[in-house]
Order: sequence, then structure tokens, then C-alpha cells
Amino acid sequence: MKAFVLFALVLFSAVWLSCGDSPSPGPPVTGGNETPELSSFSPLSGKQGTVIKIQGKHFGSDVSKVSLEINGLKAAINTVTDTEITAIVPAKCGLGKLTLTVNSKEVTSAAAFRYLYTATTSYFSGNGKGADGKDGGYQDGTPQQSEFRTLYNIATDNKGIMFAADLGNCVVRRIETDGSTSTLAGAGNQNGFKDGKGNQALMKFPIGIELAPDGTIFVADHENHAIRKISPDGTLVTVAGHPDRPGLVDGNLATAQFKRPYGVKLDKTGTLWICDTENGVIRKLSADGQVTTFAGSTPGYADGKLREAKFYMPSYLNFDENGNIFIADKHNHCIRKITPDGMVTTFAGTPTKTGYRDGEASQAMFNQPCNIQIDKLGNLYVNDLWNHCIRLVYPDGYVTTLAGKGGTAGYQEGPGENALFKHPQGCTLDKDGNLFVTDSANQRIRKLTIE
Repeated sequence: MKAFVLFALVLFSAVWLSCGDSPSPGPPVTGGNETPELSSFSPLSGKQGTVIKIQGKHFGSDVSKVSLEINGLKAAINTVTDTEITAIVPAKCGLGKLTLTVNSKEVTSAAAFRYLYTATTSYFSGNGKGADGKDGGYQDGTPQQSEFRTLYNIATDNKGIMFAADLGNCVVRRIETDGSTSTLAGAGNQNGFKDGKGNQALMKFPIGIELAPDGTIFVADHENHAIRKISPDGTLVTVAGHPDRPGLVDGNLATAQFKRPYGVKLDKTGTLWICDTENGVIRKLSADGQVTTFAGSTPGYADGKLREAKFYMPSYLNFDENGNIFIADKHNHCIRKITPDGMVTTFAGTPTKTGYRDGEASQAMFNQPCNIQIDKLGNLYVNDLWNHCIRLVYPDGYVTTLAGKGGTAGYQEGPGENALFKHPQGCTLDKDGNLFVTDSANQRIRKLTIE
């Protein structure tokens, strides 16, 4: 009996000791039922492929249970521990917060990540010289045969075909996807004011251009103080305004007056918005044929409610996805913004001051910004005319230089500031996010591949 009790005690001790040696259970690989916490991430900015590290807790360790988006674009997850995640920054994700999901539970970062865009500039069309060897000329044909004379604004249709206002030749040109050109309307090297088809039509310094969904092209005929339109077959007709009646008069198409209109842009309702440049105001031409003044009063500089505001040679406007209007206020050297509730503010640039400086919105400087294109993420691409470069303005107003060397004119292809421009006037984005620029004093169209 004693032997049995002794054996039982030994056995109990062995079992008790083995239990005491058991490792403590590890954290569940999925992060359990606790909500993830995102305390910080680094770096705060970077290019495509940058490795971003996210600090926090309750991440678990199962990569399949974790997903990350930066400004709505999916980032590839590299590694996961309970307190740190590494991921790869996706292409062209703009400015936006991180959204982290762990085991179906979501958390958003307090700070935003800024994607650092790069651009490589390449040749697209135009030989840069006329037949007489002078700057500019007039000839249709292949990209290398094509001659332009001070191209201004340019627009792209849904097939990638572009239409450009060739101001110096007083014509509207069509540019195919391979860069070859033809003339849609106007008699090259001949200006005037005449409706008609093809080379029977006459314009005087067509400067602004916009495409309607049905293929109609609206033109700001600058020196004729008129808005014209071209049908797909090349027939030009006058919509409103007249060369003998410059002025600032609202009303129907027969009575409305403009003074050197510049940029034109259609909204989703079919209303044509007009930068009535020399009048210093923004006008609207409604689908039912009424012209009204929307914003601005007398030329100058002032923020405020619509008609209280002042612009000085507003040259182009565009809309973002939220219904905000952005205006290249050319001679105030800044970008203005009109919110849906009608407030005009200065979005980026130092008003009335010329210069060249990247940085925060109020510290940045431009020298005659003249065109704005906006992508779906709210980034603005701005032609900075007298700085001879293309600027990028983020949705928070921060300004960087995308292509060209600020203040240096020239002609050169290449990445970033290695590329050189001379008075880039107009630009347009294609469906793939490439930016095409009318490099007006170089008499060419350039292509910016943005990464």
C-alpha cells in the first residue's frame, strides 16, 4: 500500500511539473476581436514602390486578414506583426489618408500620405519651324511635317484625338493619336470674322477650345470678342458676340457682349463657362441661350462672394469632382477657387506677386498661370507660362514642379527639370493620365508621361 501511494505521488508530481513547463498561448494570428489601432506611419511621402511602415497594435500576424488602401487605392502588404505592417505604395495615389482593415475591422490614419509624382517629357508633334525658317509655320501632315504658329488651348475626345487652337494661324487643328495633323476649320494665315465650312470660315486668334459630347467644338475667338462653335464636319458658326461690339453685356445670344474671351469649359449640364478675360469676370452661357455674369466685378484682386470678388485676366477654369471651380487667374499670378456655395478664395500662389517657388499654398509663387487640368484625385496640373514649366498642385494647395526648370526657357526632352519648355500655353489629360502640352514658343506638342 505504501508503495502504491509513493508511486501515485511521484506520478502526480511529474504531471504537475510538466504542466508548469507548458508555454503560454501566443496571440491569435488574426488579431482577435480587438479593433486595430494605427498610431503612425512613415515616410509621410514617397514615389511608387516606396515601402511604408505602419505602427500600432492589434494587427495580428496573418497577412491574408490585412488590407491597406492609400487614398482609395490598394497597397500590397509585405509583412505583418501585431505592432507593425509594411506595405508598398501604389502608383499615382495622390494625397490621402491610409485605410487599414484587419479581420474586417477598419481604421483610418489621422495624417495623409503625399504621393510624389514624376514626369518624363517626350516629343509628340510639330517640327518647331516654318518653311521660311522662322518660328512657326502652317502645314498639315505627319508629326515632323506639321507646323504650328503659337498653339494655345487643346482638348481631347474619348478616342484620344486632340483639337487645338492654333492662334497664330487662326485655325483649329485636329491631331491624331499618332501626332499627325489636319485643319478642321479656318483659312491658314488669314484672319477675319466669317461663318462657313472648312477653309471658308475665318477666325481672329482662336484661343480657347472645348469639346461637347456630340463632337461639337466651342471656340473662344479672342480678337473677335465672340464665342464660335464648329460642328464635326468643320462648319463654323457664331454663337454669341461680335468683333464690332466688345463689352460686358448679359442677355440672349443676340445681345450678349464679351471682351477678349480666353478659356471655355462645359459642365455636366451643358452650360458653357467662359473666362471673359479682359472684363475680368467669369460668364455662363446656358443651354437655353442666356449669358450671365457669374463671378467677378472689375479687374483687380479680391476674394469674397461671387460678384464681390475680383480677377485680373482670368484665363482658364476647370471643375473638380466635388463641384469646386478652379481658375487660372493669370495676371494675379495665382490659382483661385470658387466653392459650390459661391465663395471665391485664393487656393495657391502669392496674389499679385510674380515669382517661382514650390511649397505650401500661400508660400508658392507663379508667373502667369494660364491653364488648369484636374485628375480624378483632385490634383491640378498648371501651365506656368512665364516660368516655362508645368506645376502640380495637390488638393491641399501644396505646389511642386512636375516638369521643366522654373524660370529657364528652352527645348529639351527628359525627366523632371531636365525637360525644358518655352511658354507652355495649354494642356489636356488623356484617358490614361498622360498630359499633352502645347509648347507654344517651341511650336510643338509635348507629351508628359506621369508616374
